[in-house]
Amino acid sequence: MLRHYCTVVFRNIFRHKVYTGIVVTGLAVGMAAFLLISGYVRFEQSYDRIHPDGERIYRVESRFFKNGVETDHWATSSNGYVPAMKQAFPEIETYTRIAWRGSTRVVRHEETKFRENHVCFADSNFFTFFNYPVLKGDRNTFLASPNTIVISASAARRYFGNTDPLGKYLDVSTIASSYHCQVTGVFADLPPNSTMQFDMLLSWTTSHRRNWDFWYQHESYSFVRLRPQTDPARVIAKFPALSEKYKTAEALRDHVWAIALVPLHDMHLNPATQNEIEVKGNRRAVQFLSAIAFVILIIGWVNYINLSTARAMDRAKEIGIRKTVGSHKALLVFQFLFESLLLNGLALLLAVILVVVAHFVLPVFLDLQNASFDWSEPGQYGLFALIFWFGVAISGIYPALVLSQVKPALALKGQYRFTGSGAFLRKGLVVFQFAASMVLIVGTFVAWRQLSFMMNQNLGVRVDQVLVLKAPVKTEQYSRKTQTLKNELKAIPGITEVTGSGAVPGKEVGQMLANRRLHEEPSADRLYEMLMIDFDFIKTFDLKLVAGRSFDRSRPADSLGLVLNESAVKQFGFQSNEQAIGEKVLLESTHDRPNEIIGVVKDYHQQSLQKQFTPLILFMDPDYRWLPTDFYSLKINTDQVDGLVEKVQTVWGRFFPESSMDYFFLDDFFNQQYRQDRQFGRTFILFSSLAVLIACMGLFGMTSYSTARRTKEIGVRKVLGASVASVLRLLAWESVRLLLLAGLLAIPVSWYLMTQWLSVYAFRIDLNPIHWLVPMLILVVIALATISYLTVNAALANPTKSLQNE
Repeated sequence: MLRHYCTVVFRNIFRHKVYTGIVVTGLAVGMAAFLLISGYVRFEQSYDRIHPDGERIYRVESRFFKNGVETDHWATSSNGYVPAMKQAFPEIETYTRIAWRGSTRVVRHEETKFRENHVCFADSNFFTFFNYPVLKGDRNTFLASPNTIVISASAARRYFGNTDPLGKYLDVSTIASSYHCQVTGVFADLPPNSTMQFDMLLSWTTSHRRNWDFWYQHESYSFVRLRPQTDPARVIAKFPALSEKYKTAEALRDHVWAIALVPLHDMHLNPATQNEIEVKGNRRAVQFLSAIAFVILIIGWVNYINLSTARAMDRAKEIGIRKTVGSHKALLVFQFLFESLLLNGLALLLAVILVVVAHFVLPVFLDLQNASFDWSEPGQYGLFALIFWFGVAISGIYPALVLSQVKPALALKGQYRFTGSGAFLRKGLVVFQFAASMVLIVGTFVAWRQLSFMMNQNLGVRVDQVLVLKAPVKTEQYSRKTQTLKNELKAIPGITEVTGSGAVPGKEVGQMLANRRLHEEPSADRLYEMLMIDFDFIKTFDLKLVAGRSFDRSRPADSLGLVLNESAVKQFGFQSNEQAIGEKVLLESTHDRPNEIIGVVKDYHQQSLQKQFTPLILFMDPDYRWLPTDFYSLKINTDQVDGLVEKVQTVWGRFFPESSMDYFFLDDFFNQQYRQDRQFGRTFILFSSLAVLIACMGLFGMTSYSTARRTKEIGVRKVLGASVASVLRLLAWESVRLLLLAGLLAIPVSWYLMTQWLSVYAFRIDLNPIHWLVPMLILVVIALATISYLTVNAALANPTKSLQNE
């Protein structure tokens, strides 16, 4: 019997190649897209799952409230938070910390030197708290002593080659400090789905003793593991009372100090807050892509159902004969389910090929490194099996039931007709397909316009033609050498300005001070981002002055001056930019000597358009030189970049041979902030296009059958004088009206989804009718192009051929 069914199925496959091609291709593309997106989604949701008891681990984040309103929320906390919490709260089982501030350091071993991005201080229990694999050394003790360091396997190869690194020494330097550390351990390179990505860890006791438990520098990621069955809300509620014991300085004393406990497994996909170090994922993008995966798969199944039931008239006589010779309903259902099994099997084979191809192609064209099928994970094979058998059932059961109910008497007389409910269902499924396609096209259009808006928005700051050098590390006569370096760099032809600063556009300023206006009470203290600059910063970055003046070398007092952005002017409470000029401000920790406001610059985008303008103060006060100058920016006016970089390297080598020269171009650096948005947009375009393709393939198949059924009707109309144009309108209108209905249904759904997606951007486009009219026009054009061949052929056909047997 199975051999007979196989013969019938393959006979139908070869007899109806177009139908088979549409069904199998639609199912295969749907399966492949679902598997690829599922791989990406599973990866994004797998972050930090390697650690035991991870469900009880929380990151302690800082929150500040005034008059019941949250004023600040930072991903970091001070070094003092979790030791005090462990001592005061029995709910805390243990804690650990990793200090990220200033973690970019130059590391040397003999003549080998590199600038490492993440060389952090960590508690001695860091590798027992977390389960990062250790290759050499004792994880229980290798961070216990001062001046010890553990390094990754790739770092060990970089500095020591194939020799054993244990017991050897590395010199670790920043602008302000230098350490001579013994290598006591080697850990495996961190997996890509680890939120924290570090290269080397210094023991906590290597850092300055003052910083170990200090409460007024929020520079560390702090983690706690709660005891089983502990409600995090209880710990959160008790923290403000605990903080009152440690709020010993004036800064923010009138604020309520609170915390958020963020589950370890949620860190990667949670929205970014200030002081985030890692590259965050996008929970909403993951949710949207998950929805797209299901939509594409369902559209493929819908094609099968529609085309199978549409062909019921063609197969009615076959079913009638089978019933006449004794085949009962169960056998007929089994036959069509078996046919579904074989067609889904062919689709699965093609889907595997597509997944393998996509494994190599997607990372290149989409920059989507993790949208690939993990062949080493058994769970993925279970996913394959699940969608396959579910697809067999859902795409086969309804057509099987419909076809098995054919009455043999009507079928053999050629009088079998579609029921009204069946036709309604098929049209409903077509509307669903195109409504989903419409939503995806709207999403693609809105995502493209938002990305274009962000990439082309006037930033208010110059980012093109700027070469940025990372500051050299600590050396003798550092200040004199850096000043001479700036002067000599400016003398190079092609370089017009050179300036030093604590941050550059595209990077969070990160340094915060609590400040207030002169004569105000300490309760007026508010946090401001403090950007350490020099005299040439405003000119180099083309910031626009809206009041007052810039820093002037000819005025010695300007070294104590302040230039505010417009957001800072508003937060200080000035009625206008002009009113702020000449006013005095008390900066945190130097309240005995106020600083004068000399200028106001227009708000500019220090970071991407996802973030609001923040109150920012530009200053160069010598008393705050502990705030580092991390970057030197070179304004250039030449296209001969390679030759210019070589000249800069020559000058650098004369002054700082012990420090590697690391540089980047500011426009590329700034645009890296939009990498995820570009990635999401490209991914959306690709998979939306696949959904539309599958839906159009289904429309082509449905139109093919409906046109074939109406051949005699078209012939009669033409004999009675109908024009070709009227026949074309008749045939096209049936599809177009379904598309229009799909568009109307898609409008509220797509509006809600796009409003939710855009809400994460502080600066965003406004939704207007054009975002629906253009996608609707695109969809109608695509659909008409899909069916035009069939409808034109039917309209131009000779009516005598369709009527000659009447």
